[in-house]
Amino acid sequence: MTAISTLISRHFTAHASDSFVTERRNDAWEVVKSQKTKLAPVKHWRGAFAFWGLATYGQWSTLDWLRSQAHLAPTFSSPEDFAIATAANLEQELSRLPLGNGREKGIGIHFTAYEYISDYWIPELFLISNWAGIPYGDLRTTGVGASRETYHTLMDIPSSPEHRRFEFRLQVHQALQSERMFWYNNGDPKLYNPVANSITNTILTLEKRGTLDQLASKEAHCDLARRPIQVISDLLGDFSRAGTRLIGGKPHDLCVSPGGNYWSSTGD
Repeated sequence: MTAISTLISRHFTAHASDSFVTERRNDAWEVVKSQKTKLAPVKHWRGAFAFWGLATYGQWSTLDWLRSQAHLAPTFSSPEDFAIATAANLEQELSRLPLGNGREKGIGIHFTAYEYISDYWIPELFLISNWAGIPYGDLRTTGVGASRETYHTLMDIPSSPEHRRFEFRLQVHQALQSERMFWYNNGDPKLYNPVANSITNTILTLEKRGTLDQLASKEAHCDLARRPIQVISDLLGDFSRAGTRLIGGKPHDLCVSPGGNYWSSTGD
């Protein structure tokens, strides 16, 4: 497994991930990679991929495959069309690999993009996944799908293709302009959420006291996306039993502005 997070504000979208790739050997988890990123820019749509779940199978890797998909982005007329095509392509790719139909085939992707709507660059997160839900035990019977996430997060309702409509996207834009932030995580929510919520509450307290500095900066956005993963990684490194740790290694971050400018504190 892994831990990824995506932070969306009116200033930036920011992604972060750990870098562990693990395999089950002799009833224990063994780390086979610990430094490589799980983030890939999709510059044509001013966005990025981040993934959790299946990372490698033999010589095949999710990261390499996502990078190849990013090169296809200019051939699509919208980020949504690209997300739907990526989901369909991933389903075909997984069926080609000699994997079982259990959780070893499970994979999820955050794909962020900016959509140009009525003179606004409005960010969206598309969730591309074959997981049936949390906990990650079962796969969707319909295979890999793609869904919009921001409006249903804003309104706390199920996701719908209708959320592409202008009135819904405008409500997301207005919420972001009012300093609303959307924060998504996948991989191990039970570990991630308590840490992220504590950090968020601390930031909000500093804001209320008027002592918060430079929250709108690219550095702050990368830090906020990365910090919970880094804390979890350090805790597991210090306290988890050998052969049980699934999150760790080098932390990675990447942020994108509405203007399509990229920045990373970790070289991504």
